[in-house]
Amino acid sequence: MEQITGFGREIEEESFATIDREAGEHHFSPQQWAVVRRIIHATADFEFKDTVVFHNGAVEAGIEALAAGRDLVVDVEMIRAGLSPQRLARFGIRAHCFISEPDVIEEAKRLNLTRAVVAMRRARALIHGGVVAVGNAPTALLEVARMVREEGVRPALVVAVPVGFVNAVESKEEVLRLDVPAIVTRGRKGGSTIAVAAIHALLALAAQKYPAPSNPSAGARQQTRSEANVAIVGIGSGALEDLSQRALKLIDQAKLLCGGERHLALFPHHPARRFVIRSNLAELANLLSDWHEPAVVLASGDPNFYGIGKYLVKKLGKQRVTIVPAPSAMQEAFARIKEPWDDAAFVSFHGRPLKVEQITAHRKVGIFTDPLNTPVAIANALLEAGANRYRAYLCESLGSPQERVRELSLEELAGLGDVSPLNVLILTPKEEE
Repeated sequence: MEQITGFGREIEEESFATIDREAGEHHFSPQQWAVVRRIIHATADFEFKDTVVFHNGAVEAGIEALAAGRDLVVDVEMIRAGLSPQRLARFGIRAHCFISEPDVIEEAKRLNLTRAVVAMRRARALIHGGVVAVGNAPTALLEVARMVREEGVRPALVVAVPVGFVNAVESKEEVLRLDVPAIVTRGRKGGSTIAVAAIHALLALAAQKYPAPSNPSAGARQQTRSEANVAIVGIGSGALEDLSQRALKLIDQAKLLCGGERHLALFPHHPARRFVIRSNLAELANLLSDWHEPAVVLASGDPNFYGIGKYLVKKLGKQRVTIVPAPSAMQEAFARIKEPWDDAAFVSFHGRPLKVEQITAHRKVGIFTDPLNTPVAIANALLEAGANRYRAYLCESLGSPQERVRELSLEELAGLGDVSPLNVLILTPKEEE
């Protein structure tokens, strides 16, 4: 925008005036027309006046997403090459295209899929909460639609404008059936030029709405964090759908991705080096101590709440670490049973000896268990100690399809034989005083 000359701006304004005059009446809002008009300007094709569809508040969603600096995923390099670096830089937007990455090509051959499909799978974490623009490959658009339907991925906006004869029409109609914001060109017409025009129009609208950076000191603050190359990112029970844009960006930038097998499986196509966390925390700390590129450690919930945060901060130092928490399993558990947790005490018997007095000293207790100190073992220990004043809530596999929350007496809990190893135990008084 800033690079256009005065004469160039006169030509652009005259072109827009011509389009407005020749297009005549239309049903679009002023902001929608700004997008359609720029598409017509890029193609000299007035047919787009009748084929562009705005679905589910697409323009408003696109403006807010781009102004917030959300990541932009495109299906082909032609789109990324056509986008103005200055316009993207204004909002700190990063444009990503993975279709020519060697590992994407290799996996596409191995799975007998198109590169476009594998590239979208690779970009899954960026698409969730970001903007995705498809101008060339209908299979890329169909894959995005599948991820939305089957995996809960939620793009902030889909620009669905692939050109072609095979699945181009069908892929666009599939997007219009989704409950996500989308800009679609119905029919066979489309292409990279259309995608670029739509994104540029949205960037211009975002610049009008937010004429100056909302936080000019953000860059200075980021500079103070430059030493913190290890990010500990919490993942809640909702997994990917609960990750913030900040967390997703950190994960995207990581050159080293660490976590348990369950967490790493959420990012099957991430290109970073991987480290599986088991009972090897010393090895993890040694690796991170010598690692100077961006690294992410995936953890459950809040890494500072009976989590790995304390250990890594002690080993690496506060200046090396950034912590991005998610709701802990304990917080989720209290939410499930609809009980406040600001008056509760918390105990972890995970890898620690079971001491009944650590429970009985408190009126309301949240307990982390382990394979030895199970909820059943805890209930039996309390009954043997004569501490039968509690009501138990057993919260199992929170956030998964197997989630189960049971309210039990200690006697009932002591006799259970079907407890998931992923559990949180909450004890409350039998009767409120």
